[in-house]
Amino acid sequence: MGAWIMIGLLAADIILQLSGLGGNVQWDWHEMGKRISYRMFQTAVDQANPAAAYHMRRTHKLIRSEYVPSPEDLEAVAEENSAALLEDMAGENSEAVRAAEAESKTNTAESETGTEYVETLAGVPTGEIYSEKALMDPDFLLEHFYTVDPTTSADSTLVNGGDLLEKDMTIDLQGEAPKILIYHTHSQEGYADSEAGNTSDTVVGVGERLKKVLEEKYHVAVYHDLSVYDMQDGKEDRNMAYSQAAVAVRNILEENPSIEVTIDLHRDGVPDHVHLATEINGKETAQIMFLNGMCRNSEGNENNFAQNPNLSDNLAFSLQLQLKAKAYFPELVRHIYLRAYRYNLHFKPRSLLVEVGAQNNTVAEAKNAMEPLADILYAVLSGK
Repeated sequence: MGAWIMIGLLAADIILQLSGLGGNVQWDWHEMGKRISYRMFQTAVDQANPAAAYHMRRTHKLIRSEYVPSPEDLEAVAEENSAALLEDMAGENSEAVRAAEAESKTNTAESETGTEYVETLAGVPTGEIYSEKALMDPDFLLEHFYTVDPTTSADSTLVNGGDLLEKDMTIDLQGEAPKILIYHTHSQEGYADSEAGNTSDTVVGVGERLKKVLEEKYHVAVYHDLSVYDMQDGKEDRNMAYSQAAVAVRNILEENPSIEVTIDLHRDGVPDHVHLATEINGKETAQIMFLNGMCRNSEGNENNFAQNPNLSDNLAFSLQLQLKAKAYFPELVRHIYLRAYRYNLHFKPRSLLVEVGAQNNTVAEAKNAMEPLADILYAVLSGK
């Protein structure tokens, strides 16, 4: 449809140029060629990223979303390609992982021992509590808990409070085998005061803080994948990040069948004047946002999208976490973001993509968000 519209616009433009609107105008073929090339290029860009086109039309400027995958990311990775892709990743990843592991050990050794954690969920919740009637109303849910991206659609068949809140998200958290996987499709995402080359100042360091809180405060075993999926030949390149992460996550889960929760930890991108922060337990804390991939376009069409058999469970997991956060840390969470694609959330029923703050937050603000995030994760997964 977009292509036909573009052809029509070009035809009209050519007619106007030829006619000169009633005057004798010399047609500059070279200039017209450049105009046609530019419009064809812009059409391709708009079709490749409809969300960006939507924002440009509304605000006359492009705001780049950190979590939009490239078309290559959206292609399914064939099983027979897994070994070859992992082998291709091994060389560059091994060096990055070794460096991250060494830095993690150094940071752990230098950190304070005997950290005192706040028992934030021990008392009566003082935040926002919603009535059962309100939570059973799909329109209320969509208005108060979700932001629906223009590339996708959501209705009562998917966002149904009765169905989503009935689902049992609890798991057995006991034992030494890992229960939760934390990884980073975009490991290079940093913050306003991140030091270049310091892994601890990126979302990887934020993930390490989440692992530390879950293990020390709640004694839940965590597997933190330090692999790098958004670098090619020593340069940041996201073209195959989701595809590469998919292969690695699949292998990690096969090797660790005890894992029941996957968390892809990101950092969002927002306009420069926006500061996503609040105060929790006396600390400046970055706000977080859960994201669900809906695997359908704005018309509800599922064709051309990789599907997710765990979509309903994913939605239940994020909504239950959102409600727990609203009860205890109402300013911690932004609306759950619903977008068209799958984002590798299909591996487990309890799969989560979390945006921790944005480029304007500090590293400390992002890391401060990990204790309340761990609190609500434990509360939902334990049923307490």
